[in-house]
Amino acid sequence: MRYAIIGVEGPHDQAFVGKVLKLLGFKDFKEEWDNLDKSTRLDMSKELESKFDKFWHKFIPKYPKQGSLYKRLDMPSILFNDTISVAIYAGEGSNLVTNLNDILSANPEYQTDLAAFGIVADCDKSNPAQVVVKYSNCFREYFPNFPNQAGVVDDINIPRTGIYVLPDNTSQGVLDTLICSCGEIAYPAYMERARSYLDKFSEVEKKSLNLKNFNGDKALVATVVSVLKPGLTNTVSIARDNWVSKQTQQQVPALANFIEFLSQLLELS
Repeated sequence: MRYAIIGVEGPHDQAFVGKVLKLLGFKDFKEEWDNLDKSTRLDMSKELESKFDKFWHKFIPKYPKQGSLYKRLDMPSILFNDTISVAIYAGEGSNLVTNLNDILSANPEYQTDLAAFGIVADCDKSNPAQVVVKYSNCFREYFPNFPNQAGVVDDINIPRTGIYVLPDNTSQGVLDTLICSCGEIAYPAYMERARSYLDKFSEVEKKSLNLKNFNGDKALVATVVSVLKPGLTNTVSIARDNWVSKQTQQQVPALANFIEFLSQLLELS
């Protein structure tokens, strides 16, 4: 079994990368477990625990975290196929660099025994080159050939390394910018109605509600999600609905490019 770590900034990104991996044929450890009835879980527990490889056990957070009963536990998503197990670690936004640095420095095996190490980050209002520098400056301590360009995978050295800057390695934006492009294909009527609703807010209201810049993309996705999955979050919808699908892969170039990046990073056939 080969192992890979993909660091992302938050739960939305974690759900997105997980959905892409499932599109590529991966299984989600948590879903495999949750889908079993209680009696079957007892029979299957040893088999499923074997899928949750001991390699990842040091990632399991201890509760309470840092003494806080309410602090969110940062357990990675674990997805796997027959040859590779992937941990998608959500590192609390801008704390991703610090948190992953702490994990790598404390666990030498995560430096030497990985087949791949990648980062998925938002460009936001910066530019991709600036985003890459922040990560490459840190992670070259552990992986000297970590790329200094967005969307590039070092496929010569082991582990393979790379960073993808959302939405497309060239433009300003966030994950939701890419998800909106997918929504135009997956849910065109809902997107049109949601956009019409949000356009009714005045510029003063948008400023007051912080709907400027890329928060407008997040609000647009959330408006559609409130119809698709009333009461649930964008994270759940990204994980379960058709924002990421074969159809959107074929018709949204930025999504297709991201899928190609992951395929190359993880050395998938």
